Amino acid sequence: MIGAATSSRYVFCAVRRLEPKYVGYLPLKRQVRGIEQVYGPKRDLLLLDNNVLASDHFEDIIRDIVELGFERGAKAEGKLRRLDFNQGIDARRLAKKHVQLLSQTALSPMRLAFDSIAMRDQYIRCVRMCCDYGLTRHSTYVLYNYTDTPRDFYERMRIGVLLNEELGAKISSFPMKYIPLDAKNRRFVGKNWSRKLIRGVQCILLATRGMVSPRREFFDAAFGRTPEEFIQIAMMPEPYIIYRRKHELNGASDWLSLYKHLSTSQRRRLFEVVGKGRVGPTEVARESSLRLKRILAHYADSAAEEAPNS
Repeated sequence: MIGAATSSRYVFCAVRRLEPKYVGYLPLKRQVRGIEQVYGPKRDLLLLDNNVLASDHFEDIIRDIVELGFERGAKAEGKLRRLDFNQGIDARRLAKKHVQLLSQTALSPMRLAFDSIAMRDQYIRCVRMCCDYGLTRHSTYVLYNYTDTPRDFYERMRIGVLLNEELGAKISSFPMKYIPLDAKNRRFVGKNWSRKLIRGVQCILLATRGMVSPRREFFDAAFGRTPEEFIQIAMMPEPYIIYRRKHELNGASDWLSLYKHLSTSQRRRLFEVVGKGRVGPTEVARESSLRLKRILAHYADSAAEEAPNS
């Protein structure tokens, strides 16, 4: 996984605290055989391994997996078996020899993480290499609200969509919000984010049931065709995001028209006011610009609409 606990650069990862001592090999065959004796054979094998590529016994682990019957194309009860390294594969360590071995197993999906736009070339290289060996089903963890910007968060997800289209793969992204390890609640806001933008992402994911579709038309509809469109969507009043079809011909269309006609300074002011959280009549009345009053009224109205259920 890009950003695995073996690197001090990735302080967001809790594994170093939870499991400070790395164990390179466990008797996998003995554990699985023991489970089978008690509960019978299982179709799938889920391994909670935090960094299998850091192990000096990687080849032994793959051999155990294959000998346990989880080789590529293996079936149980007429259905394909599935191997899953649930914590992900460390793309910083992933080499051709590793992919060759992994491709011998029933691995699905290939889990990688794309924590920073600086890892762009590395991530693309890994996905291409995996697809070359038939590992075409991917699940990508996409960290946000850390040191990233909303723009590069969007770009990382879109890279997956474009690779999926180019390679004929199935690459799904799973946004993961950063929260400091010592936080007592989930309210942390990264330096490049705002409460409204974070909530906007959550609203988009509510509308998509937590999935970022690998198909471009669905991605574009949910997150926008450009980083600017993504920010525009995330800044909408919550009901306009979650129930977009319901509101697109009334409130949302008026909001969008107002948003597009805001000056740079007015847009900055909108981000400042809305970024802090809920907007009420007081915040609307405080503005001198009629256009700002009108667009902020949408947030006040939507807050009033949601009040009975809050």
